Amino acid sequence: MTSELDGESAPGRGYLLDNARAEAGERFVWLAELFDGVTRGHVDRLGVKAGSRVWEVGAGGPGIPEALAAAVGPTGHVLATDIDPSWLNAGHGYEVRRHDLAADPTPEPGTFDLVHARLVLVHVPDRARALATMAAALRPGGWLLVEDADTALQPLACLDDSGPAQRRANRLREAIRALLAGRGADLRYGRTLPRALRDAGLVDVAASGSFPVGGPACNHLEASTIRHVRAELLAAGLADDAEIDAHLAAIHAGELDLTLAPLISAWGRRPAEHPWSPG
Repeated sequence: MTSELDGESAPGRGYLLDNARAEAGERFVWLAELFDGVTRGHVDRLGVKAGSRVWEVGAGGPGIPEALAAAVGPTGHVLATDIDPSWLNAGHGYEVRRHDLAADPTPEPGTFDLVHARLVLVHVPDRARALATMAAALRPGGWLLVEDADTALQPLACLDDSGPAQRRANRLREAIRALLAGRGADLRYGRTLPRALRDAGLVDVAASGSFPVGGPACNHLEASTIRHVRAELLAAGLADDAEIDAHLAAIHAGELDLTLAPLISAWGRRPAEHPWSPG
């Protein structure tokens, strides 16, 4: 997950999970462990190959840009953008640019075979405009792949709400959801993606979901997320130090079967037979 909003880190302002903190790098590692295989499967199925041109939007960490660069080879091109590209590795087979999807124009309109964004649009205030910006980058016949969470569809940290540690985990997950909503995130956005892609003028739209339940990657991601937003939870009065410390201790002890909100992956194709008129 990465920021396409103002990267302010002060409580109550900007993107809650900004790239400026050390915990962001930890989160990128575990998000990659959980979801990069899902994303690569969709990318392969949509036909990315040697010579393809790909725009990775809100890239965050280097995992997907590096995988895309390997897929397109030296005859292709991967552009990786983020409002804060500090975690990206220029010179590793892909181009890095600073780009704010919420405000900046489409780079290289009408030229990309695939445009991809994961865990980005849910945080962007004008999601329709952001989708139009990405769709305008597609060549005729090119694919847009958007993956976003739907935390309202499955809001729990522990599906098995069997004891005090699990109930505490669920209270803290609810608190984080409250912080996200307060920053303008749409906690129901994932389920709307197929309709949003059709509204953006794309065809052959379809979607699927991924829902990891338990395991070390979920534990590590939860711990890094809690550390990332600890100051905001305390400032908002949504948790106290003792509660947060007890939750982190339970994670470290392996007492919880932690899960995530479903990741909804949706894809659609720019029509090849009609002139394109981006909104």
